[in-house]
Amino acid sequence: MPISRTLAHCSAAIALFASMALISVPPAVAGTQVAKAPWGGGSPLAQVRVPRSRFRFGLSQHNHAVGDKNRANRLRAASRSAAVPSTPPSSDLLFNATHLSDFWLVQAAPGAVSEVPDPAGGGETVFKLTVGDGDMLNISPNPRAEMISPSNITSGDEFWWSTKFFLPADFPASIPGWMNLMQGPYGPPYNGSPPFHIEVNGNHIQWARNLTYKWDVPWQMPLVRNSWVSVMIHERFAADGFLELWVNGQPITFFGSGTYNPNHVAPTQRLETQTMDSSNNGGTNSVVLQSYRKIGMFPSLTTYAGPLKIGSTRASVGG
Repeated sequence: MPISRTLAHCSAAIALFASMALISVPPAVAGTQVAKAPWGGGSPLAQVRVPRSRFRFGLSQHNHAVGDKNRANRLRAASRSAAVPSTPPSSDLLFNATHLSDFWLVQAAPGAVSEVPDPAGGGETVFKLTVGDGDMLNISPNPRAEMISPSNITSGDEFWWSTKFFLPADFPASIPGWMNLMQGPYGPPYNGSPPFHIEVNGNHIQWARNLTYKWDVPWQMPLVRNSWVSVMIHERFAADGFLELWVNGQPITFFGSGTYNPNHVAPTQRLETQTMDSSNNGGTNSVVLQSYRKIGMFPSLTTYAGPLKIGSTRASVGG
């Protein structure tokens, strides 16, 4: 693990989003106390515009704030609500984000995230993320844009989620650092890299576990451009959790040949792993679609993300 990335994991961040033109947030952040809407039920709450001078939120994968009780209280309040999905969830489909307004929170510079036609010509609407090297949003030393599901994943929850990503034809064939595309669950205390994320690293797409497992790499594939890569995850959110992964409809065998495996884990399609650790064991968690990269690599970079589904069964998320 490069020293520069390790330091990035340990830096503190909390900020006022003064540069944001519109932030979608639950009413709790604006001072309204509401009951948490559980998966599959409860009374969902509409998202609202919050005066920029009043809105603070610190969410970071590689950066965290320590000892900020006011920040922790804001996050606990925010976790008690959920966004209104454009397609009402069934009993098994718990969250379905096909539009930006479906997400609990969108954190991005003005105009960085938009709804566009499928760049591959598939006919559906997808999310375009164009992130400039200066888009740090005052919460981290690295550029980012992200779309966040409701924060109501709790310890012991077993669930499925699915999405997809697209690296356009002009995306670099290799990058000199790292760039995250999705992560989850993730939540307070936001203490460094989460247990699960998918990133571009060099000329690979991969999952590198965090410091808990010495940055090992259970899975990787060659960097693919100009083609959608679909992802489906089945996991239990717990210190004794597990994770299963399907990529483009095929089950992944973790720690197959060629991956970094300092812990000598035997190949398996069901990886027993901490999906909840010191990075995210301080409260309810979310799933995050994002473009988040090491600063200084590119002036601007574009990626695409598909809809996000979270459900209690494989069928509910399209598996």
